[in-house]
Amino acid sequence: MFGKKKVVAPPPDKLMKELARRGPNKVDRGDLGIVGMSGQLFAPRTGRDLPAVAFGHGWLVGSARYRDLLFHLASWGIVVAAPDGSRGLFPSDIDLGTDLRAAATVVGSVRLGTGAITVDPARIGLAGHGFGAAAAVRAASDAILLGRPPIRVKALASVFPAPTTADLNAAASTVTVGSLVLAGSAHLASMTGNALDLAENLAGDVALRTLADAEASDLLETPSIRSLIGVNGADKAVHKAVRAQLTGFFLHRLTGDEKYAAFSDPEVTMGESAAIDVPNETRPELDTVSQLLGSKPRSA
Repeated sequence: MFGKKKVVAPPPDKLMKELARRGPNKVDRGDLGIVGMSGQLFAPRTGRDLPAVAFGHGWLVGSARYRDLLFHLASWGIVVAAPDGSRGLFPSDIDLGTDLRAAATVVGSVRLGTGAITVDPARIGLAGHGFGAAAAVRAASDAILLGRPPIRVKALASVFPAPTTADLNAAASTVTVGSLVLAGSAHLASMTGNALDLAENLAGDVALRTLADAEASDLLETPSIRSLIGVNGADKAVHKAVRAQLTGFFLHRLTGDEKYAAFSDPEVTMGESAAIDVPNETRPELDTVSQLLGSKPRSA
């Protein structure tokens, strides 16, 4: 009778539609250069003790290719810091992971904007796309990265994660926070996608979902004059699904809002994003090396 009131959440499809639209907050953009890092910062115009996410970019691209995605998260009350290091042909996920830790530490310890914005250091999340997803795993792990110690993290999101080095799975096994892994349905275990390996090795609760026929490049935006009228160059359906899921997942994990608990539930399909039963998911018959060499499965 006097217990905590149970939250009755709308159906997942309704939540996806709600969160795919811009949130109620006006957003300001800043530059991480003011603290000695290259990269961007997006934040609601006002707010105290806000949640924050440090976001890692994909291979050979920078934070500019995710402007609308990061702006979207900020419109829902989440501060986002996106460092721009490790953009060369042979980048290091450890280097970018170190930058993510540094960015998360900065936003969690200083007043932002004109001083009207603060971040709660106990409500920090990490996210990344492709190569940046591996960097986010490194940043969330318990390893010391280039002299920078582990940081306190509440959630991890990996979007179209890509394999990097052989010891990435070992790093993932030390990550105990709740995680969301999003991947194209054809890239759960391939030369360009390691979502299944990642979901199997992360030590915390993991929700793995796939988007049919989606590619990692579908998320990338192409800044142009058309961006002024809302055409960002990314695949509309993929961008919509990713921004809605990241928003709902972080609102649940970082703020504790049970309205969005379904986004963390590994058994719930969200819109067109299908939930994958990780322990029972069938792996490809060929390993990634055989796939690269063009071998054919025995059943073919």
